Amino acid sequence: MNAIEPAVVDEEILKKATNDQANPEIAEIARREGIDPKETLSLRLDYKNILKIDNLWAFENLTKLQLDNNIIERIENISFLKNLQWLDLSFNNITQIEGLEKLTRLTDLTLFNNRISKLENMDDLVSLNVLSIGNNLLTGLENLAYLTRFENLRVLNCAGNALCKNSNYRHYVLAHIRGLKYLDYRLVDEESIAAAREKYIDDLIALEEEEKVAVQKKEETRKRQELNSLHLAAHIEGIDTLYEDMFNGDPDYQKLLPINPDRTMDLMEEYRAKFDVVVNEMRHYALKKRNEMDEELNQFNECLRVTKTETDGECIKMLNNYSHFKKKLLRVLQTSRDTKEIDDAIKTLKEDTLKLSDDLMSIEMQVVEQYEDVIKEFERNFTEHCSALNEYGQSSFARMRELENEYQERFSESILMTFERFSKGDIDDIDDELRDILSDKDALVNTVNGSHDFRLGKFDHQEDLLVSGVGQELETLTRKLHDAEIQRDRDRVCEIFTFIDKCNVEIELAEENAY
Repeated sequence: MNAIEPAVVDEEILKKATNDQANPEIAEIARREGIDPKETLSLRLDYKNILKIDNLWAFENLTKLQLDNNIIERIENISFLKNLQWLDLSFNNITQIEGLEKLTRLTDLTLFNNRISKLENMDDLVSLNVLSIGNNLLTGLENLAYLTRFENLRVLNCAGNALCKNSNYRHYVLAHIRGLKYLDYRLVDEESIAAAREKYIDDLIALEEEEKVAVQKKEETRKRQELNSLHLAAHIEGIDTLYEDMFNGDPDYQKLLPINPDRTMDLMEEYRAKFDVVVNEMRHYALKKRNEMDEELNQFNECLRVTKTETDGECIKMLNNYSHFKKKLLRVLQTSRDTKEIDDAIKTLKEDTLKLSDDLMSIEMQVVEQYEDVIKEFERNFTEHCSALNEYGQSSFARMRELENEYQERFSESILMTFERFSKGDIDDIDDELRDILSDKDALVNTVNGSHDFRLGKFDHQEDLLVSGVGQELETLTRKLHDAEIQRDRDRVCEIFTFIDKCNVEIELAEENAY
């Protein structure tokens, strides 16, 4: 008997699979015309000797994918199936869990009877409810600790793995994986869970503490990302770390710090306190302005929506009236034998159609004028917000520069006083690197000034991010609004012309048949 050749999921396999599972009532149509992959929610590709998963990109709405009983070696080319809820890869040759990124809606995953030795790479499966990993190569119980992150996991099958032979296996799973309802085909009872948790109480206490820390870190990360997003939208990204960046990234400052560390730290504390006041005030104002700008945009969009709704309603009313009378007059053309009555009906139809065209175009011209007025007003208001934000930001950076100059003056005095003491021989106990720095006054002054210039450069960069960011947003937004209005107007005019042309063709045809 000839061996079946390994297959790659290709268009032919996919077409046959979708046709085979089509409803019998439409099977013949499906075979003749094909089925749109986007309309396919479930796909069976089992028992097809498939070696490689591929070409599923068009099945973007797939919720169920059956790939069991093949010879698949890698999980790949499915991470874009974001609607997938059920995935069966049992009875294959898979050695590693991978390729499941972004499948956040997956609730049921079957990897039964493969060659998997480690539970990993499933972090994105936040909705996982059922996991079958039986008949694989899992050994140590620590493998199962990975599953504690799945809060929705209710059904777990590990039967057939080496780790199941461990006498503590069931207790370990029930103690560590909360919420399980079924383990290895058996219903989990509360007594078993209580006994398991008692057995591993010390481990669980330590684990819960670790989880608290992890949850806290996760929440801090979420808040930080949320704040960063707000700062980015307000064009002040990096403002929170500006002070640290000014000093930590300055190699000259790192050389100067050991010269008089105590005095330098005192000066920096004073500087930092005043600096934070300016930054906090600027942040508050920028975020407040961002909210006002967003609200301005929301009001603008609402104004356009109301205008569109009102004019659409007026146009629909006109179209309905026209269609009603057109039907009556067309019926006259179909039934009347009176030439004068036919002539009058045709004349009325043409006049009504021309009037409808003029009225619709007139309304559209009014809408264009209204939209232009609304856009101009929005641009004026939004520009004022942008200007106010820029002015406040530039004023804030000017205050920062004043603080920097004040700090620089006092810092320079401290460094030069130390230099004078060193020159007089009052300082002996210093290392060679520091001695080299203090041996050349010109080089020392240049280093101090270079450090100052570095910090001023940070201000310039941060200010440029604000000004250029606000300007670019204003330019991009206004261009987008004008382009959208131009396209809306073109679409509406095309709709009117198309409708009127269709009506004229209908009238001409009726006129030909009437005589």
